[in-house]
Amino acid sequence: MRDEADAIFEVIHRRASIRRFRDDPVPAEILHEVVAAGQRAPFTGQMYAVVVTEDPEKREALAELYGPLPRRAPVFALVCVDFCRLERFIAARGRVNRADDLTMLLLGVQDAAYAAQNMVLAAEARGLGSCFLGAAPRLAREMAEMFALPSRVLPLVGMVIGYPAEAPPPRPRIPTEYVLHRDAYREMTDADVERALGVMDAGLLREGYYGKYAARRDPDPDARYGWGEHVAHKYSTRPGDLETMYRLLAERGMMLDPGGESTDA
Repeated sequence: MRDEADAIFEVIHRRASIRRFRDDPVPAEILHEVVAAGQRAPFTGQMYAVVVTEDPEKREALAELYGPLPRRAPVFALVCVDFCRLERFIAARGRVNRADDLTMLLLGVQDAAYAAQNMVLAAEARGLGSCFLGAAPRLAREMAEMFALPSRVLPLVGMVIGYPAEAPPPRPRIPTEYVLHRDAYREMTDADVERALGVMDAGLLREGYYGKYAARRDPDPDARYGWGEHVAHKYSTRPGDLETMYRLLAERGMMLDPGGESTDA
């Protein structure tokens, strides 16, 4: 049992996002196994669906939306929050779902995220690499059209899967002492913040991470552009657009805006 546990921890700790893939196709049985492993994650109502495509034309169209990764990897998977199937199960027992959509969404995101992470680890264990693509919710309209998603199904995250053509090192993480709190939350001191940022910056600068991947290249290649500067720039310059998100959710049949109106008939 210890050897089995050690193998699981090895898979978790060696995992790194892969952005360059070999052309080899992923066998259908392994892809099925990866999705089945996603289903073994804990759940509230199994509110997830996974749509996969290996079609070159679809992957080319996806690359226009997400950037080059769907073109490079042989498999694109879209993990969705799925109220539709759960509500069919409820109806089959003569009942109606009366939970509000905000509660449903919070629970559904948990279900889909747990499943997606299990898929990543299962893929890693089978010698595959993967990378999450987080723009899916804002591309809900395009994803619904491309993959014939019914109402009450919301794209949560995209994922590319394939055999790696690179072997990047595991990227750094914030020291666990700033994530693990015992008995009560402990706020970081200024010194803690600088130490944590130093750990994150050092590993990514050593790898040349932001210069290596074009989508994340700093305009000044000589600058010491690390994780701290990247995340500060990313979130301080990203404008909020709640109206757009409410509208996209309403188009998917999910009502979170009290003042909005569903676009579903």
